[in-house]
Amino acid sequence: MKIWKLKFASYKEKDDMFNMILDGKKTVETRSRNPNDGENDYSNIKVDDILEITSLDSGNKIEKVVTFNHIYNSIEELVQHEDVTKILPSVSSNDEYLKVIEEIKNKWGDKYKFELENYGVVATGFK
Repeated sequence: MKIWKLKFASYKEKDDMFNMILDGKKTVETRSRNPNDGENDYSNIKVDDILEITSLDSGNKIEKVVTFNHIYNSIEELVQHEDVTKILPSVSSNDEYLKVIEEIKNKWGDKYKFELENYGVVATGFK
């Protein structure tokens, strides 16, 4: 078992993403994949590993147990196989989720965009 440290920025309001996890509304986290990240390559997450989730807004922490880890070559492939409302509970459709991802690519910069477009995405379920 490994402990993975994940830091969460807010999306629209302070602690919004962290609170969705705390409330049990968000049960899947996605991260860009980078096979060059060695020990920090999220595709190496295993069932029963621990996610130590920290809010960048408040510093609050919570631990969750991994239930699955799926690797996708693209965001488009991800939305074909995952329930996007478990990733981002504020969206109501795959199209809306894809629009949000485009916003996030711009917000989080070139490295994030490059990794998503070249290496894909990892979807990690937790309880």
